[in-house]
Formats: sequence, structure tokens, C-alpha cells
Amino acid sequence: MRGSGELRDIPGPFTVERFAADLREIVERLEDPGPVVVVGHSMGAMVAMRLAIDAPELVAALVLVAPVPASGAGFSEKGANYLRATVGDRETARKWLARTFHNTPAAEEFERLCEAAERSHPGAALESFESWTNADFAAETQKISAPAVVIAPEHDTPEMYERKVAALLPNARFVLLRDCGHYAIMERPEAIAQEIAAVIRRLRSLSE
Repeated sequence: MRGSGELRDIPGPFTVERFAADLREIVERLEDPGPVVVVGHSMGAMVAMRLAIDAPELVAALVLVAPVPASGAGFSEKGANYLRATVGDRETARKWLARTFHNTPAAEEFERLCEAAERSHPGAALESFESWTNADFAAETQKISAPAVVIAPEHDTPEMYERKVAALLPNARFVLLRDCGHYAIMERPEAIAQEIAAVIRRLRSLSE
């Protein structure tokens, strides 16, 4: 995403809407522009839902892992201020990231995650945080017709994902993923890959 990694110095805005527009441009430039299966984690899952609303013709299905609800993150002011404080503070960010795991990650993998967080532009990270934290397009997600799988890590906030995401999507299937925390993409990658593969198989069977 713009503001992160190799795109650290790309100008903003750094909002969910802009990220979805960027994703749309990427899909439209593909040799086969879709529709595609869009997989997103956390805030990335919110971006995926925004894309499905703005460009439904490009989205065949959604796989949403620990998705931030389109109604916003729902943090308390204290919690929001704590997360803002992680931006640009290496040690605070590392402590917060460690808390998002249920199982202790391998040291090498955890270092890669921390390094990725450190490569984000501080201004972009804060602007992005305000955008996805205060999002308010939950009503629009009820118009998403594409099939969706909402994957909720057991040791995160699964009831929120079911009530504020899966319950609003007309064609959603809710999956409780055991023995993992928010970063299920690192703790249970094989299980998530199997869910993605199942979605693709179903789409292929319907097209035959």
C-alpha cells in the first residue's frame, strides 16, 4: 500500500478509499482483469470490502481474515491513543505486535513483521489509522453480492467479526479459526490457504 514498504514515499491520501482505488487499478491492469478472489487481512480486509462495493464487477469472492468492520474499529479513546503511540516508536510497536499473537512466533518471522511496520511512513500510518478506525460504510456492505468467507481467529475478537462483518454480508460464510490470534496469516497460514483454495474450487465448479 502507498505509504508502506517500497511505496513509502508515494504521496497520499492514505485512506481506505484510496487504497481500494489503488487495488482497483492493479486488478484492471492484469492480463486477465478478473473478476478476482480478493484476500485481505485486518485493515486490508476493509479495503477488500470497499473494492467490492466500488467495483463489484472485479470481485468474484472475498476472503476476509480478522477483518476490521466497515463500521470502524471501535477502539476506546485510550486504546486508539495507545495505537497511535506505536507509530515511530520501535519498542512500543514491537510490544503491541507481540500481543497480537496467541502462539509465540518464530523469531525470524516476527522480525520481518516488525521491520515491515518500521518501513511505513509515520504520517501515512497515522492518516491510515484515522481512516480505518473511523470508517462508516457498514450499510453499503449489505449490497455486496460476491460470496465471502469471514475467517475469525479464536483468540482475537471472533464475536465482533461474526456480528459486524459476516452478519452484514449477504453471501458470507463464517469460519472460526482455532488456536491463533489476530495475525492468523502467520500462525495458521495452511488453514487459510485451504479456505482460499475451497473458494476457488467452488467458483470453478459454478462456471463449468
